Amino acid sequence: DQNFEPRTSSVHAQLMPIGPLAAPLRLFLLSAIMSASSGHRILCLHGSGGSGDAFLARLAHLQEGTARTFHAIDAPSGRRTWWTYPAGERSFTASSYEGAEQSIAAVEAELESGGYVGLLGFSQGAMLAAIVAARASLRESCPLLRFAVICAAAVPKPYEPLLERLRAAPEAAAALPTLHCLSEVDSINPPELGEAVAACFAPRLGHSLARGRPRR
Repeated sequence: DQNFEPRTSSVHAQLMPIGPLAAPLRLFLLSAIMSASSGHRILCLHGSGGSGDAFLARLAHLQEGTARTFHAIDAPSGRRTWWTYPAGERSFTASSYEGAEQSIAAVEAELESGGYVGLLGFSQGAMLAAIVAARASLRESCPLLRFAVICAAAVPKPYEPLLERLRAAPEAAAALPTLHCLSEVDSINPPELGEAVAACFAPRLGHSLARGRPRR
């Protein structure tokens, strides 16, 4: 049987702590967008248990001053998760996923439809964003990205070799600026695993929420 992210992850996925992150996110988005010569949309990837519409509602105020449109798609499985894995595992421990390749293809197809300058993902959506960004940086896929924002990610275990290939190719990694947002009190995806994802990308910016629980 397929298993989804634990129930607590569904809460985590729906309620990105936008408030404390608004300033660094807006600054990064403005800088990245200003450097883009074309395109006007940012593709947003919800967490497991979330939805595109719910995620966009949380991101609405970040669009102020960007002159760009945030757009989101739902996980193609129709089950609010980008992939599943065996019982007792997590995205950062499972040796294989079911549905991940379908999700990667859906995101890359949307990006190739035109007009996008970047990706923004949260939780499981952030792991997917990291996978797609790594593939684009290594020219293993077609989407042209200007930046990626990766919030509350962990290492997607089956795709760890992909991230390691990126880490071993600094010139490829440098082609795609990224912002990584972590919380030291994240009980779903350990922040040290988010730092491991960030270490594969360069140049990169980081923002950490050191105290207090993220707003749910």
